[in-house]
Amino acid sequence: MKKYLIIYNGSAGKSDNEAIAKQAQSLLESSGQSVTLAKTKSRDEAVEQAQKSPESYDCLVTIGGDGSINTACEGFLKAGKSIPLGIIPGGTINNFAKALRIPLNTDEAIHNLLDGTPAEVDLGAVGNTPMVSSLTLGRLADIAQNVKDDEKKRFGKIIYLTRGFKELLTNRSYKLQITANNRTETLRAQILLITTTNSVGGFIAFNPDASYDDDYLHVFLLKSFTPMKLLTYLSYFITGNLKNAKGVRYFKTKTVKIDNLSKRDIQARIDGDPAMSLPITVNTKPDFLQIIMPQSATRPG
Repeated sequence: MKKYLIIYNGSAGKSDNEAIAKQAQSLLESSGQSVTLAKTKSRDEAVEQAQKSPESYDCLVTIGGDGSINTACEGFLKAGKSIPLGIIPGGTINNFAKALRIPLNTDEAIHNLLDGTPAEVDLGAVGNTPMVSSLTLGRLADIAQNVKDDEKKRFGKIIYLTRGFKELLTNRSYKLQITANNRTETLRAQILLITTTNSVGGFIAFNPDASYDDDYLHVFLLKSFTPMKLLTYLSYFITGNLKNAKGVRYFKTKTVKIDNLSKRDIQARIDGDPAMSLPITVNTKPDFLQIIMPQSATRPG
């Protein structure tokens, strides 16, 4: 018998999570497993539950998208170790789940908790802040950062398009100092993107050379991101050839230090949420996670 801890957001507006948690509990218990449900009301509470989980449980289950997975991983980082993590996707894009081919259908994802196999997966991190999918800097991050909560409630997703178009009409770039692979250089870029898998923005073929267990961070620097180049970049993005586009710099590394040489503050976004300002050092933690994946998605050996 294995002991499962299911963490779910019990805040207002997340009522489906409780029903999903109880559905997973029913299946697991009918198979002879022990299940504890943890209804959390804040991120800090969820992190604390995840941090303590390796002491008493054999598996942690999270319900949600990249943000929820990030919360669980922060707990693991603070604990200094992890236990197998089961994922029931519930976010908008679910980059991490898609990259690992975890079923997006709730029923299938719940059955995967029993039928799947734990596989070692890399994790990116800035100190004790995890990065399960992506880190962004620059103009795309600025667009999201400048949209206020009341504007999102009032206008919905259209506000991002409006702000995004205005942002693209500017020609702002950022002066950065990048240290990676025993080399330091100073450059200007409008967008910096770091990924840990092949999935970004819901596109699972964004970077075919990347995999969840290759031990590397994948870094993209876009020197110019104008309306004229938007469609060109989009086509490269969808086909998995962004690193081959003109004006794009790509490299992979196990650690990268990014210093701000611009006058204005530059804030990172990690897995879609606001994070710390520069300077930052991003490291990869090879095989730190154990994700329960469908057996058909795991590689032998």
